[in-house]
Amino acid sequence: MKLDDVLKGSYQRYIAADFLSMAFFDKRVPLIIDGVGASDMPKVRGKLLDCYGDVDVVCERDGEEIATTVSALQGEADFIVADGCPVTACKRFDFSDFVQIMKRLRADDGCEWDRAQTHESIRINLIEEAYELLEAIDCKNAEMMREECGDVLMQAVFHTEIATKDGEFNYCDMLTNLCRKLIDRHTHIFGANHASNPEEALVFWNEAKKKEKKYASTSDAMDRVPKNLPALLYAEKVQKLAKKAGFDWDNPADAIVKLKEEIRELESADDAHVVEEAGDLLFAAVNVLRLYGVESEMALHGASLKFLRRFQGVEELVKASGKEMNDYTLAQLDEFWEQVKREERN
Repeated sequence: MKLDDVLKGSYQRYIAADFLSMAFFDKRVPLIIDGVGASDMPKVRGKLLDCYGDVDVVCERDGEEIATTVSALQGEADFIVADGCPVTACKRFDFSDFVQIMKRLRADDGCEWDRAQTHESIRINLIEEAYELLEAIDCKNAEMMREECGDVLMQAVFHTEIATKDGEFNYCDMLTNLCRKLIDRHTHIFGANHASNPEEALVFWNEAKKKEKKYASTSDAMDRVPKNLPALLYAEKVQKLAKKAGFDWDNPADAIVKLKEEIRELESADDAHVVEEAGDLLFAAVNVLRLYGVESEMALHGASLKFLRRFQGVEELVKASGKEMNDYTLAQLDEFWEQVKREERN
């Protein structure tokens, strides 16, 4: 690969400073970086490694063209040339590569399954991938998070690719909306406001969001909370909006009084109203937890995992006795349960 050969075809050419400031560029086309000084070389080398991996390049210094690799680049160079790289031969990928792959999969001669999908057909996938990412976060597993973050991003890109082909919106529309939102809602960064702590920053964010969404009232804001959220999370978001309007308990103790009232109403409910009263009970419980600063969704999830863990312990004790669960009364099984709890605490 020589500079003269590259110049005969299509190529992209940047000075070092411009190259370093670019987020993405087309790796399918040969790249020429001019005037790389010794102080910029480590940064240029690092970016090339991140974008291409340790591929072969040509570097000219004092009129001499030198074939080398990215990792071996040092000193200064009149120019550096990296050849175009087919997406299938890439060692490293960026967002532009990802978009190109998705476009290829959705092309008229692309993958039959990917081409057949619609917003509705892959809708549930986003929920599943989001929960898998949450599990990775809870496990504090960085490797698992890296994979699941990619899977969540894939769903957003998949929907954008479908929308682009259907003429609904394109990548620039999606990214413009996102960037505009980030700028407009961070008025303490891009505007005149000043936040000295996270709480103040959140206040400015919410004020900007309210202005952007043009909420006519608190109930209007409540009505726009996604209704397909998990029920506990949905209840908590609605309650937080009510709190901003001043409609809230002063402390957890007052909310507990309401919770006890809902328990009594459920106990006395007839068949026609038992579901309604059960919902009121759960809603009241979320209120209590929120006032204690506890996320109800996470609390219930933790309690469910704890129940599973202790139930497994009971089963192990039953198995060790040589009997089956059905051979014991509930009171006897409860004794096993208490034994498991004691062993956990010790």
